[in-house]
Parts: sequence; C-alpha cells; structure tokens
Amino acid sequence: MDKCALIPTRIITILLVILQGTILDYYLIKYNNWYWYAWIAADLALLFVFIMTFVISYRHLNLMRTSTTPVQVGSLPLVYFAWLVYSILLAIRVGLIFKDIAWKLKEEDFFGPNTIKVTISLAAVIFFLLLQSHHNAPHHSRRENQIEHLTKTIVFDILDSVDILDVFFVRSAKDALLPGLEEGILIIACVNLILPTLPLMTLSRIHFGFKVIPRNIDILHRLLLLFIVNAPLLSIRLVLWHRLDQDISTFIVKNLFVIVVMLYELHKEFKYGKENLGRNDNTHVGLEYPEEEEEMVQYGQSNAK
Repeated sequence: MDKCALIPTRIITILLVILQGTILDYYLIKYNNWYWYAWIAADLALLFVFIMTFVISYRHLNLMRTSTTPVQVGSLPLVYFAWLVYSILLAIRVGLIFKDIAWKLKEEDFFGPNTIKVTISLAAVIFFLLLQSHHNAPHHSRRENQIEHLTKTIVFDILDSVDILDVFFVRSAKDALLPGLEEGILIIACVNLILPTLPLMTLSRIHFGFKVIPRNIDILHRLLLLFIVNAPLLSIRLVLWHRLDQDISTFIVKNLFVIVVMLYELHKEFKYGKENLGRNDNTHVGLEYPEEEEEMVQYGQSNAK
C-alpha cells in the first residue's frame, strides 16, 4: 500500500473498532445492568493493542523502504495477535447478544436487528484495513498474489457468519431450532470470526509474501475453508430450509461454490504433488523470482534518496 494511504487506513480502522465496540456495549448494557460497563475497559485494552500494532508496522514498513538487507520473516507478530484479541472479544459479545438479546430487538427501533447486523459486519472491513496496513506488496506482484490467496474469502466468510445469525431475531424461529442447533450456530459463527488469525499468522511467518506459502499450510488453509467454514454453514442452511421450513440466505450458493472450488484445488494439489508445484518451505521469493527482488531493492533505494 502507498505510504500516503497508511496513516488514514490506520485511523479509519481504529475509528471503526471504537464505533463497533461502542454499539455492542450499548446493547449489552441496555438489556442487562450497569455491571456491563466493564466492557469499556476491554475496549480500551483492545484500542491499545491496535495502536501498538500500527506503530510497529508503520516503523517496520518505513525501515523496509530504506533498507536493502533481507527481511526477517515473522517480524510482524502483532497483526495476528491484534486480530486474535479483537475477534475473541467480538465473538464473546456476539454470543451473549444472540443468545439472550437478539430476539428482543424490534425492527422499528434504530438499534434493532439491522443495526446489530451491520455493526458486527464491520469486522469484515476492519480485517481488510488491518491487512492492508501491514504490507506494501506491489500491485499485481507475486507477493500480492500470495496474500490474496490466503485472505481472498475471509471478508465473505465473516459476512456469511453474520448472516447465519438471522434466525435468532425471531423468537418463534429460535425456539423451533433442533436441540443443540442453537449452540452449534453460535459456535460456528464465533469460530469463523476468530479463524482469520491463522492466515494472518501465516502471512507474518512468510512476511507477507517474501517467502512462498508452505505446502502443508496451504493445504490446511483449504481444509479449514472446507470443513470449518463452508460445510457447516451449508449444512445448517439445509436443515433450516428442509427440516424447519425457514427462509435462508443466498449465501448457500457461496458455501456450495467454495466447497466445489476447494475440493477441486485439493484434488490438483494431491495429484501433481509438491515436486510439480515447485514448493519449498525455505525458498525466499527473491531467490525464486529474482526480477521481483531487484524491483524491491530499487524501490527501497529510491525511497532512501
């Protein structure tokens, strides 16, 4: 990302985190008691984590522009730590709100179902901005392709997980859920909010594309998309549709499509194997793609001037 866009991106991210936390705290406090003001302390701690994350990443990216020495992999650990802390706090609040509060909300109120859905969906925007603020991969470069390979579905997976929670807004629909299905939906939705921690951890390890994605991590990523995200959500929607006769979202097509794509990619992965894919866990992008390394060195030297 261009240097001029780094600071505004970070500011917008922090503002969205504050906005989201404030609205979620409002729901918890309004429908419980004043003890729930304690969530404000958690928001302040989260804000501190994000600020420290952005300060470290900003300094690191500036150092990369003025240095031609090899980049140390895994040197940006706070990006996945920040998302882990953020997503755990978000998942807890989502569980509390949709377990006991969601069915009490009224469509005619401003702070009704639509507001809570939009507020939680801001997590997709926050993830995108957090990701973009931690790398400066050139446009259409191999680094950018590797970053997109690990993160291209995450925004839609977050929105998908929020969408599946619609059933909790209607008391009759919530009560009609099969035993264990209510808890299952909440667990899957909350886990999918936390799951992006793993791709961010991988990106930190390969320093956002400076190293090739390890083959075993790549396969694990696809398996998680298949068995943790899309297969469970597809199964839940089929149960809601055919067993409980409830309205479902068109996200069911997204679930089916991603499952087919992941199965196809896994088939190719196992068919051609590691040798044909040319994967090497210790291969530096600069060594495998010397022309890109040269461009990056020139980029650093030009900025140093």
